[in-house]
Amino acid sequence: MAEAPFTLRVLSPLGTAFSGKARSATLPTPEGEITILAQHMPLVAVLSDGELRVDTEQGIVSIALAGGFLETRGGEATVLSDFAAESDSIEIARVEAAKLRAEELLAEKKERGELLLVERDLQRAILQLKIAEKTRKRRHT
Repeated sequence: MAEAPFTLRVLSPLGTAFSGKARSATLPTPEGEITILAQHMPLVAVLSDGELRVDTEQGIVSIALAGGFLETRGGEATVLSDFAAESDSIEIARVEAAKLRAEELLAEKKERGELLLVERDLQRAILQLKIAEKTRKRRHT
């Protein structure tokens, strides 16, 4: 029997990474992955960097997620994250260039505040590349 769908929204300062019906969603947390289904009990959870996998009627949607929060209630779930990008929208060449720039800036030994920002940019680039590669491998197997 197929799971009943629920409404899922994935939001970040860059905009909406996903908004629609989902049969399930598996999210990264500091303690490991959690999966939510329709009519999940009310929940607020801290999320960690990783892959958010959304099972929809059209297939699996992978989203690179940089931490954030999950809230479920009343047949709806909302993810608020500092950064969220659907794997199909990740431009590999652009992200690889951003990764190289961040690595170069780290090598220049900037001030601590600047280093923290550059390290975060590097982590996001690596996360996007990892999720994009994982998604492409899944499609070719």
